[in-house]
Amino acid sequence: MSEGRKNLKHIKIKGFKSIAKLDLPMEPLNILIGANGAGKTNLISLFTFLSHLSQGKLGTYVETEGGAERFFHFGTRNTDKITLDLMVDINSYHVEFVANLDDDSLVFSKEYCMIDSSRSIYYLKPKKGESGFTSLATSERVQRYTKEYLKKCRVYHFHDTSSQARFKKTNKITNQHYLEKDAANIAPFLYGLKNSKTESNRKAYQQIVSAIQVVAPFFHDFYLEPNGEEGDRNIRLRWTHTQYDTPFSANVLSDGTARFMCLATLFLQPPSRCPDTIILDEPELGLHPVALNILADIIKAVSKTTQVICSTQSVEFANFFQPKDFIVVDAQKGVSTFKRLDKEQLDGWLEEYGMGEIWRKNLIGGRPAW
Repeated sequence: MSEGRKNLKHIKIKGFKSIAKLDLPMEPLNILIGANGAGKTNLISLFTFLSHLSQGKLGTYVETEGGAERFFHFGTRNTDKITLDLMVDINSYHVEFVANLDDDSLVFSKEYCMIDSSRSIYYLKPKKGESGFTSLATSERVQRYTKEYLKKCRVYHFHDTSSQARFKKTNKITNQHYLEKDAANIAPFLYGLKNSKTESNRKAYQQIVSAIQVVAPFFHDFYLEPNGEEGDRNIRLRWTHTQYDTPFSANVLSDGTARFMCLATLFLQPPSRCPDTIILDEPELGLHPVALNILADIIKAVSKTTQVICSTQSVEFANFFQPKDFIVVDAQKGVSTFKRLDKEQLDGWLEEYGMGEIWRKNLIGGRPAW
């Protein structure tokens, strides 16, 4: 990982959704594979949970998701406490929850951070169902490292490419600080990179354009022209064709091309804009095999400086990665299990097959339990 960026080293969970118990080391690249309903989405959803927690919005999020009961493993009759432990570089975060059965909310029963190698513990003071991160009295170091890391735990997904997709709609030109989780602000975000005074931002923009051109040779460039009065300017995602000067709307793009535009922007954005960990749900949806190959190359390159966690159900996509990159997710009687692979046990198979094919042959688990 590059200097200054935070890396999630280890995660422990007890009693969260389908996860009764988890003790998992994390790597620079982490690809979750498993059958439908095995628990991949539950692990990924934890990061959305933590992002809301760090912003003091957990109560509203829990209510929107159906109440606290839905977060406890097989409900509060079976699980009386949720425990989460995260090791982020040399700092760690610990939190425990119980349920308030009167209003179906989550109650913080314990919350603290362990700061750097000194192992000194800083107890937070949660109140009214929200994290102690929101307190102005909280340690500056805790705020700067742990809180900021959790706050940026956005789970990206670009599933909606319909005419109503938010990234195809008009957006405020000023909304360009970071890429939103569904790329709703991709037009102002790209505009900011293209017109930046910073060379690294402009270079990132060109890398995004070049990657899209490989997947869609007809694509020439984005057409990013704002409209409106000064102080109230808007912009909409448009693009130009190699054979035509008139710009096209994003609505005429194929689903796969539109989705790849979002993916390229996410992974090739400059480090100064990028979260420390990119978390992504099923990036392969709707992509041509050539696009899958390009995307896999981008992810492997980016993971050298920015941690990546993603789920996939694509055998073809899995074929581009190595055993060390995978977390295999299985479920028995509603209980999710997670394991990393031992490359030595697969060496003979890897001489003839890619990891996707090995997965398809049910040699590593991650298949439906009959």
